[in-house]
Amino acid sequence: MAAHAHVTHLDEPTPPRAPVLTLVCAIAAAVGLAVFVLLLFTDTQRAWSSLLQGMLYPTYISVAALFYIAVHSAANAKWPTPLRRLMEGLTSGLWLTLGAAVAIALFGGGYLYEWVFLSGTEKHDDLFHVHHGTKESILTKSRWVVMTVGVILVWMFFRMKLVGMSLAQDRSKVDIRPLHAKWSIAWIIVFALSFTVFVWDMLLSLHHNWFSTMWGPYCFTSAVQTFLCTMVLLVVWLKKGPLKHYIHEHTVHDLGTWMVGWSCFCAYIGFSQYMLIYYANMDEETYYYKLRTQHGYGLAYAIEALIRWPLPFLGLMSQSVRTKPWALTIIAIVVLIGNWMDWSWIIMPAFANDHWRPFFQWELLVGLGFAGATLLLALRFWRRHGLVPKGDPNLLPTVNAEHLH
Repeated sequence: MAAHAHVTHLDEPTPPRAPVLTLVCAIAAAVGLAVFVLLLFTDTQRAWSSLLQGMLYPTYISVAALFYIAVHSAANAKWPTPLRRLMEGLTSGLWLTLGAAVAIALFGGGYLYEWVFLSGTEKHDDLFHVHHGTKESILTKSRWVVMTVGVILVWMFFRMKLVGMSLAQDRSKVDIRPLHAKWSIAWIIVFALSFTVFVWDMLLSLHHNWFSTMWGPYCFTSAVQTFLCTMVLLVVWLKKGPLKHYIHEHTVHDLGTWMVGWSCFCAYIGFSQYMLIYYANMDEETYYYKLRTQHGYGLAYAIEALIRWPLPFLGLMSQSVRTKPWALTIIAIVVLIGNWMDWSWIIMPAFANDHWRPFFQWELLVGLGFAGATLLLALRFWRRHGLVPKGDPNLLPTVNAEHLH
């Protein structure tokens, strides 16, 4: 990696105006909303399944960004300091998560989850193999609505604390690292439990009698991988402009290294979940994969598995490649497509189990709408609060790569 001059002072970078990008994001958000409304009148169930799939993007990158901030704060890691404000901006997507979850809870639950709006104990009991069991008690409308909205509000509370302390440090110049680390540790614990419950309720319960002990980690790997790819695209873009003096090769290299490592973790968790079910060979578990290996879904699963592990692992194996923006950009975009295919593979067979429903049709337009809206919220955040945590005492030493010596 090329050396760069030691600096003792850096001007605060100008927030990105990006009028063209803003317009494109606004158009994407408008198109996504229009497609969702159109589907409400033509294919209601598909409208809500598209909304569920689309909301995963802002949800995943928001909670993964908070997780990433917290882990590095708790470990007192210095290398991502110039990137922290970018991560904080991405957490703005939680507002979209809240809006979509409330809409599904109020209006769309009955189209997605067979168990949500049933009335009468007997009708509810008929769905479950074991009457008066734990699932019968848990999979109820009231608990689901309260838990889902409550979990998102808890996430937003921790976002307010962690991001709020970082913004306050810019104004006061007070070292918030010890307090921030304590809140970060609390968030990591809360996140591990709450995220697992959230993906149980929103995704696992699409098949109310199916279960997987690996479901929380499986969705977690996708969330972090999606976040890392988004960060790569942002860093490559901003490195050419306002952050050219803050982001150097070593930072880009570290992001690429994380993509390589995380692709291996994704493969490990995905393989573990599949093999546990394959070897147990229980009807209650295998039918989930049987639905998803027929009518073209199996081919889609194989393709997205190759995209999410061998591609980033082999493509970024070389240290020199991990510093090349063009290589990181291509791989990040393709891996994002792989994660979108994975979400489609999870959701679509629950509603189209006798034929293949392509991942690139209406659902993709709704998903692009969520992506556009997420970036609009992030751009608004960066324009208000800047692109770097200027009050962090680690900022200048990290720019000078002192943590590498």
